[in-house]
Amino acid sequence: MAQSTEQDGGTLIGNAPGTETGTGAPPGSADEPLRRFLPRVYRISAVLTVVGAIAARVAGADLFAVNFFVGSMIGLMMLFLTAWLVRRFVTPGEQIKRNRNKLFLLLMAKLPLLGFVLYFVTSGNWFHPIGLLTGVSLIPFTLTLCGLVLVMKQGTSDNRADWTAVLNKPKRSYR
Repeated sequence: MAQSTEQDGGTLIGNAPGTETGTGAPPGSADEPLRRFLPRVYRISAVLTVVGAIAARVAGADLFAVNFFVGSMIGLMMLFLTAWLVRRFVTPGEQIKRNRNKLFLLLMAKLPLLGFVLYFVTSGNWFHPIGLLTGVSLIPFTLTLCGLVLVMKQGTSDNRADWTAVLNKPKRSYR
């Protein structure tokens, strides 16, 4: 197999500001919304977590507020850990097969950690299942909502025939 001469440009989704692994795309380019996607999801989720916990506390549902906050933090930590692992191990190069295998093993290794955390949370006297499930489900809801907004904002109505035009962009393969 021929060796790839392609430079590692990093991933477009979730680059932290100030990192050197970015694509170097100028502000206002077509790739900028993808670069800001995960930081936007983190910010919106954090705001919704704080607002939801405060609203539940003001409403007098103390157990719900605590479990909502804990569930949201569990979801945010799992999303952050997954994004960090993918950014670290999905890079083009000679060892892509080994990196994919490492990534798979590390992503599977976080499941026992999640089980331990959930056991600790559910065995306490302060456990409220609806609050925890609402908090954990906040993260997939925010991801879905931000993804739909991103897809709908890609291009103007003149540039795309329908909402699936974003999906027709050419994809790079690292195989």
